[in-house]
Amino acid sequence: MARFPQPFTVRKRNDSKTFQITLNPSCGLPHKVCAEWMRRSFQELPGDLAKHRNPKSKAAAQAAALELIKFLLERQEEGAAKRVTSDEICVGAWLEKFVSPEKSPRAALIAAKNRPYSLKTLVLYESYYNCHIKDDPITGLKMQEIEEGDVLEFTNRLANRVIGRNQKQRKLIGTRTFEGVLKFVRMAFREYRRTRGKWFNPFDGIGAPQTAVKQGRGVLVEDEVVSLFAPGVLEDIVNQYK
Repeated sequence: MARFPQPFTVRKRNDSKTFQITLNPSCGLPHKVCAEWMRRSFQELPGDLAKHRNPKSKAAAQAAALELIKFLLERQEEGAAKRVTSDEICVGAWLEKFVSPEKSPRAALIAAKNRPYSLKTLVLYESYYNCHIKDDPITGLKMQEIEEGDVLEFTNRLANRVIGRNQKQRKLIGTRTFEGVLKFVRMAFREYRRTRGKWFNPFDGIGAPQTAVKQGRGVLVEDEVVSLFAPGVLEDIVNQYK
């Protein structure tokens, strides 16, 4: 007996416990719409399906896929099924695009100029996303609705996670990780703005992070330098090999 084509495919990612969804034309949606939902994160589900963005099991992911198909078919009748994927994308789904060369808008721009895109950069972005962004509340906000206050709250949470406290000097000191994560997020927001001229970038009124200052070595004071030449402190190199 011939098997009927599946309307969707749900796959668990190897590097995490999250799921990806792929819609197939057999679900009744146009090929263009299905292409928009190829190996996509459930974090990218539209706002009306927000409760389905974090399925904990394959069964829950399959149920979420059916809800997505139902939702898109209803929107298709209104002529807006394709537009859902871009207008209602959340922060987490947008940032996640930049860790994959196949999805990254920035990688596509660089490739169009016939310039190589560093895989080390993608690995670094992925580590930033998985370690410091993925579980933050900012990922659930829509890109179209995020405000300056939201990114300031994210910056404060990030600071509490990755900025170390110098116990001796009793003051906060910056880190390269803090700087790198913020630069990554700012870059992704600039890319979103590039094709959406009327969109307000919440980082516009916030200065870019300064490069973390390296801690220099301590300098010997005069008395310490003099003590080095005291008898018995430094031996003659010739005497060491007698």
